Amino acid sequence: MTTTIDEELRKMKCYSKKSYFKWKFNIWYDNLDKKKMTPDEFLKYVDRKSFVPFERWERTPEYQRLVNIYLNSKSANDLLEVYEKVSEKAKEGDDKAINQLLKLQKEIKANIKSSKNKNTTEEDDGLVI
Repeated sequence: MTTTIDEELRKMKCYSKKSYFKWKFNIWYDNLDKKKMTPDEFLKYVDRKSFVPFERWERTPEYQRLVNIYLNSKSANDLLEVYEKVSEKAKEGDDKAINQLLKLQKEIKANIKSSKNKNTTEEDDGLVI
């Protein structure tokens, strides 16, 4: 089952890393209408003097996994936006948009089928009985 970036960040024990990730990708949920903190403001917020520990963390598998989860959710949102725009044009009778919409629908169905197959396939844990 796919986890969301919110779920993954909630699991994190290190508050400063969690905050850094939210700051870097501007995904603060309690202040969406406020401007992004400056780097100096962020360091003060997490009571750190430098970004060096965060830069080191960016090279870890944990950070890379979080980025992949975040980007996956962004691409799903982008796909939704594209779908809605193409759908509107197709409803207006645009032949090119109709073809694009049909291709998008086919791709979405294939992705759903692929996701279901991944979720039902058991992972091999390497245990030999």
